[in-house]
Amino acid sequence: MKIYKKVIACILTLMMFFAQMPVNVFAANQKNNIPLDIVLVLDVSGSMEDPITSTDTTKRITILKDSINQFIEEFAKNNSKQSDEKYQSRISIIKFAGDKSDKVGNDTYTENRYRYNYTQIMNDFFTATNDNKAKLEDVVNSISPAGATRSDFAMELALKQINQSKNDESRKDAKRIVFFVTDGQPTTLNNFDDDVANRAITASEEIKKDAEVYTFGMFSLTDPSITGHVGSGSWSDAEKFNAYMHGVSSNYSDAQSYKNLGTRAENSAYYMGAKSSKEATAIFDSVIAKLLSMTYAGADYTDVDAAIKRANSLNKDNYKDFSKVEDAINAVNRDKDITEQEVVNGYAKAINEAIDHLEYKAADYTKVTEAIEKANKLNKDNYEDFTKVTAAINAVAPGKNITQQDEVDAMAKAINDAIDALVFQLKIKYDSNGGTGTMTNPAIELDKEFTFPKCEYVAPNGKHFKGWQVDSTIYKVGDPRVFTKDDQNKEIKAVWEEHTFDQKLKEVNGVSTLKDKATCTTNAIYYKSCTCGQVSTTETFEDKDTKLGHEYTKQIKDEKYLKSQGSNCQEHDAYWYVCSRCDASAKDDENAQDKYYESAEVGNHVYDQEVESSEYLATPATCMTPARYYKSCICGAKGTEAFAATGTHLGHAYIEVKNPQFLREKATNCKEHDTYWYVCSRCGKTSKTINKYYEDKDSKGEHISSDWIIDQQPTVAKEGSKHKECTVCKEVLETEKIAKLENVKTETKKEETASKKETKVESKKAVTTGDNTNSIVPMALLGISLLGIYIIVMKKYVR
Repeated sequence: MKIYKKVIACILTLMMFFAQMPVNVFAANQKNNIPLDIVLVLDVSGSMEDPITSTDTTKRITILKDSINQFIEEFAKNNSKQSDEKYQSRISIIKFAGDKSDKVGNDTYTENRYRYNYTQIMNDFFTATNDNKAKLEDVVNSISPAGATRSDFAMELALKQINQSKNDESRKDAKRIVFFVTDGQPTTLNNFDDDVANRAITASEEIKKDAEVYTFGMFSLTDPSITGHVGSGSWSDAEKFNAYMHGVSSNYSDAQSYKNLGTRAENSAYYMGAKSSKEATAIFDSVIAKLLSMTYAGADYTDVDAAIKRANSLNKDNYKDFSKVEDAINAVNRDKDITEQEVVNGYAKAINEAIDHLEYKAADYTKVTEAIEKANKLNKDNYEDFTKVTAAINAVAPGKNITQQDEVDAMAKAINDAIDALVFQLKIKYDSNGGTGTMTNPAIELDKEFTFPKCEYVAPNGKHFKGWQVDSTIYKVGDPRVFTKDDQNKEIKAVWEEHTFDQKLKEVNGVSTLKDKATCTTNAIYYKSCTCGQVSTTETFEDKDTKLGHEYTKQIKDEKYLKSQGSNCQEHDAYWYVCSRCDASAKDDENAQDKYYESAEVGNHVYDQEVESSEYLATPATCMTPARYYKSCICGAKGTEAFAATGTHLGHAYIEVKNPQFLREKATNCKEHDTYWYVCSRCGKTSKTINKYYEDKDSKGEHISSDWIIDQQPTVAKEGSKHKECTVCKEVLETEKIAKLENVKTETKKEETASKKETKVESKKAVTTGDNTNSIVPMALLGISLLGIYIIVMKKYVR
């Protein structure tokens, strides 16, 4: 194909590839071209000698070589423009067909007289320029298709190359790309091989951690819109191949196998395909254009912006010297790309370190000093509680900075608040003046009215409290007086006078003076009292006509009060009433009106009655046992001994219960029913012991299938038919067509089929590779001699 035709095809299909390439491969705000480490993984199986389609006779290997050489040409031009090696791209080429070789080169091996390509690295990473590109082009041009399609070996070698690039410190800023090209299914011989496909996907999963993987198919089954199996039945070849190509690509970064792709990356289009030379050429040219246009993203200034934001949040007036922070911010250069990220990180570090080394100005302690001086001028002994002032002074923490000024001001406020809350306290004491006991000294507020309290001292023997004396004045309880500072340290003295016990009061100041209570036969006795309220402990008086008399209302069931005892369960015991106050019995009191009463107790019961009544039921009847009742007394009382009521057992109540645990026998064919034992609705026992059961008319056994029965024998012109049926009810269970008979004499052999059959005769190990569905065999070959056929076959497979 001429080069101008390729250019025209590229222009026509360029927009198709732009839509397929992932957006996230490229970056905005860029400076320099990104250096690429590219691994080209190329299918060199025997089928690469075939035309790409039945209508486009361009060989697949020709398209591949032309495209890869154009790839090398464009990257050589771009590398020659770069003076710095770190911005130049490198290319490594891997071919894949048969067995794997760890050597670098373009080696083949022979098996059963057939030549096959090794799967191997053809060249390590190579920096192509205008001066040396021919060396790499010679590698590409040396490819000669032959062999199977061992893509698993190829991706394992690609992983080796990607790891080499990743571990190369000089290529730390390079972007890694794997471009995988194949024209057929993954094989070891000639059919889709699940193990080969899934091992390729497993190797690619590791690659995708450090590189982007593109897959390109030149195959009649290629269709990137297919991602897996649809519907029931087996996977089709198209479903397998396309799911496998998706799994190898970066469309599914966590694919485990072609049947388990995982979650697809958003907006991803890493798998491409072509079914004509124009499409293939355009896609390769578009890939070159896109890769060459990839440039470095700008450096990440996130940490720098965060550091500047941190600096801007500060009040520079709070610090002794803020200039170093401003200098670090002014030193930031915003024109750095990702290769200079360490420099940008240094900007952020410099700003943060300058902030970390800032020193605050000291806080102002003037108000604190003034408050302490104010407190020191006070006499703490004149106040009720001076501890809060002392605590506030002790809480002062020196060394605070200007950002803690509020804390310092709060210290001053705490001292002043404690001073303002002080209470001046007069120190005045009580004087017992010969009395005993204690009284808490009064808390008297300065210049406020004070009320003299009740005296809590115990008066001297024979005396009582008269009043409180201050100076020469005697005050009664409840009298008011205003104390001033001049009264400091004065005493409030108790004044006493002698008692006179001449008062016959039953209660003094709300307290009873009772000495002895009145009884049924005696009057109450009280203590006499003084007019001051003091009660005598020795002098008493009798309260006449207060004796109570007996009150026979108390019932005590005790043997000493028993009058008579009942002789049987129908008679009651009788008891004498007892006085509710003194426990005297009414037995000998002639004045008592109700002298005795009958108790609820009667004589002993005799439980010899057998009454079958619900009130005496001990245990109800069951299916097999009769009911039991408690024996009773003639009076109706229920005893504890039980008797069995003959003939009261219930018997079983059988019902139908369709439950697997009651299944008697499962139906063995489609005309029989399952049978079940009956179940007692009361006790759950089955009817198995009496061999009584029923059929489940809703159930039915399985059909018993016959072998295939031929309905119509097939012919060359017409398909035959056959069926399977139930051997019991004759229902048709399955039908199937029988393929027409093969007309060997009239069938036209395609070149690919003929050569495969002849190859199989020569050696069972001859390998059919890739996609040979588009091979065209002219009808004229039927007239070529046997020698000519042999030469063509050997030319195709011994490559």
